[in-house]
Amino acid sequence: MTVLRRHALWLMLATIAGIAGAWLLRASLPVTYTSTAQVDVEPRLSAVAVPFTPDMGTEQQVATSGVVLASTAHALGLRASDLAHDLSASVTGGTAATGTSPSVLSIGCTRPDAAAAQRCAAAAAASYAAFRNAVGKSAFTRAHDPLRVTLVTPATRPGAPAGPGKKILLPAGALLGLCLGIGAVFLRDRADDRVRDAADLERCLDAPVLATVGRTRRPGGHMALTLSRHPLSPAAEAFRYLRERLSLLLESAPGQGAVLLVTGAEPREGRTTVAANLATAWAGPETPALLVDADMRRPALSRIFGTGERPGLADLLAGRASVEEVAVPAGVPGLSLVTDGTAGNWPPDAAAAARLARAFGDLRGRADVVIADSAPMGVSHALALAHASDLAVVVADVRRTSRQAVRAAAQQLRLAGPVVIVGVLNGVRARQARRAWPAARREPRLRAPLPRVPALLASVVPARGPNGQQRAEQGAALPPAARNRQPPQS
Repeated sequence: MTVLRRHALWLMLATIAGIAGAWLLRASLPVTYTSTAQVDVEPRLSAVAVPFTPDMGTEQQVATSGVVLASTAHALGLRASDLAHDLSASVTGGTAATGTSPSVLSIGCTRPDAAAAQRCAAAAAASYAAFRNAVGKSAFTRAHDPLRVTLVTPATRPGAPAGPGKKILLPAGALLGLCLGIGAVFLRDRADDRVRDAADLERCLDAPVLATVGRTRRPGGHMALTLSRHPLSPAAEAFRYLRERLSLLLESAPGQGAVLLVTGAEPREGRTTVAANLATAWAGPETPALLVDADMRRPALSRIFGTGERPGLADLLAGRASVEEVAVPAGVPGLSLVTDGTAGNWPPDAAAAARLARAFGDLRGRADVVIADSAPMGVSHALALAHASDLAVVVADVRRTSRQAVRAAAQQLRLAGPVVIVGVLNGVRARQARRAWPAARREPRLRAPLPRVPALLASVVPARGPNGQQRAEQGAALPPAARNRQPPQS
């Protein structure tokens, strides 16, 4: 049933298509009318010594034979070829339950007009009766004819066209379309290897999924600005929830900042969106955070935050810049940004991993947490980043991430080193997101100009969530170390 609910729109369209197909079929068929007359076929007792049962199969063939057809056509003033496919005969009458043999022959005629069909059926029944009763023959011949045919029900004018009508075709088309739609849905679902839900992602990762992020409209820019532009939306609440769950995992980390690697299995899964919004949710005046653009192939953070081309991670690794030179304010209180840099490529030598470890060791001292936006795990430098990280956040999108790719990414992360793996499911439907975050269903959306959004956001909605102001007041008297490790409040 979950599969059917997920493809309810497809099933509705398949049902509508079935109804439309039945309508077109009915419209394409020629309009014809069928009239039927019934005759009783009985043995003539005076003609035979012993009564017998008429062979109704033979009589059915006789009723549509050339002799009857020619006589009917002559009575109607038509050619026999014009009625060749219009006459029909069927046997009705007795049943096995009553122990009687069928003796009633229904003779029908189909014509484009109702009155013409009635005349044709009447003429066909009269022609068959005349042939079997030997009308026009001598009295001796009639007396020795073994059968006698009597008209039982005269032909009536049909009130509706022949064949199945709209009351039958349209429901049948709807049922056929629905059945085909259900079959197509199950076949597509069976052949679809994409991650379907959080439980599916947990099975593929063999690790917990901490949050699901719903689909949302672009907030006047990149999706990485969701938390800044729409702080009360379900997606923003999902990022704050992810931050709280990750902070619980990092409570046992050493005093210096922990490195969180945001990676994935395939391109276009929302890694940059998750990394930027998670860093925005984490940063605060008392909890500095550092966001690093470590995707050397498709860097995007410098464009999103509008920092322009400046020294960054590649320059830090090459020794052309220091940590103080590459870390710049990102416009969010407590958040600094390290772009990809001006070199634009990953150092090719074998010492790159060691220099990366030293560079991230220096970055740890700048913030409580270092969040690195990485390329998918299929890229070589993502493996080096995983080795230098404490925790890997694997982002998967329900619209494009396959299970096989997730399993491969998890295996590569485990081979890279003792890194903790968690998952984030991105791109879930809005209805599922509203069920996950009921408190944010009807909250008003904050729409502020893009420049200096963090400053306005800090005055309206604290970066740590709706209860951030209260928590800040409660934590003002605590020491910095305890202040950074307060458990989330419900």
